[in-house]
Amino acid sequence: MHVLMISLDSSLLGDPHGNTVQRHLEYARRIGAISIVTYNPAAQPRTVQRLPDNLTVYPTNTRPALFPWVAYRAAVRVHRAQPVDVVTTQDPFATGLVGWLLKRRFGLPLDVQNHSHFFENPYWLAERPLRHRVLYRLGELVIRQADTARVATEREKAAYIKRGVPADRITVLHPPSYVARFADAVPPETLAARRAALGIAPDAPVLLWVGMPGWVKNVDLLLEAYRHVRAVKPETRLVLAGDFAGRPDFVQQAGPDGVIFAGRVAHDDLPQFYQMADLYVHSSRYEGVPRVLSEALASGTPVVSTDHLGADAVVCPGETGLLTDQTPDALAGAILELLNDPARRQAMGRTGQQDVLVRFDYERQIDAVANTYRRTLEVAGQKGS
Repeated sequence: MHVLMISLDSSLLGDPHGNTVQRHLEYARRIGAISIVTYNPAAQPRTVQRLPDNLTVYPTNTRPALFPWVAYRAAVRVHRAQPVDVVTTQDPFATGLVGWLLKRRFGLPLDVQNHSHFFENPYWLAERPLRHRVLYRLGELVIRQADTARVATEREKAAYIKRGVPADRITVLHPPSYVARFADAVPPETLAARRAALGIAPDAPVLLWVGMPGWVKNVDLLLEAYRHVRAVKPETRLVLAGDFAGRPDFVQQAGPDGVIFAGRVAHDDLPQFYQMADLYVHSSRYEGVPRVLSEALASGTPVVSTDHLGADAVVCPGETGLLTDQTPDALAGAILELLNDPARRQAMGRTGQQDVLVRFDYERQIDAVANTYRRTLEVAGQKGS
């Protein structure tokens, strides 16, 4: 089978901060061949990446506004050079539009992915009201035209069903994460060296956050909660692993509070950060299924998170972590509750590790994603018969 993927993820062209390329190599090994047309900024042009196991990545090297047209033309060229069996898109919007146009022109089976929470999500609509209302209508059209859809949560599946998508054409799958590698114990001396390099005292409680500080991540809420925690436990340190170059205002505000900015961390180094932390703290307004939560739990580190769609798909409240209202007082209260109870915190870490290693088994998840493409071909054949 030859799958054509339309994507916005330029890390598919190579990025040491994640395992995106490795995951797609695994998909290609299972289904035959994958060609990916992906967004890449015009200011940083890249060449076609021909990787092992029949995985090829075609950068569009364009401005965001022109991406759908440039990606569509590139996809047509790919299909003419090596006929495609299934088209899959990363979202129901820009990439979904490209997939829909390919389906209309060539009759190709279409699978539309959705890794976040868009429909019936007031936070997403409020983020960029005019733009997102237009995308909302486009997305509703695209998901109804698709042969199959993949979503991250049962709630998003319910929203699709309300919009006329048959339930048997929707698959709920968490994004695959190689959680087992986070369970491998990092030597104590390595963790001690990491703490020392970050200027953290050996006995200081450590809170960790990993990601990119976009609006949806609500790191301002996290900072306010951390200030409340520091008022009670001044020795506590907050480590932020991510690129904050675009948030100089936040860096300036957080500096006096002893926040440690670790910069972007290579994926291979993340287990050290998770296992160094006493708690992983998540403050997002909404997400699909945050991979960082399963990685933290796989590391044996319990989680305190705002109670949003996606977090409850990973965290078992009271067993592997705590979910809170989206207020500084609530988040800080949950953090202090676990910092003040080491035995409970450690028990949650052990339970969380056991839980995610079973539920988020990497090989099973990779197989399930590959099966969605076979299912798309099957559904399209049934519709055409």
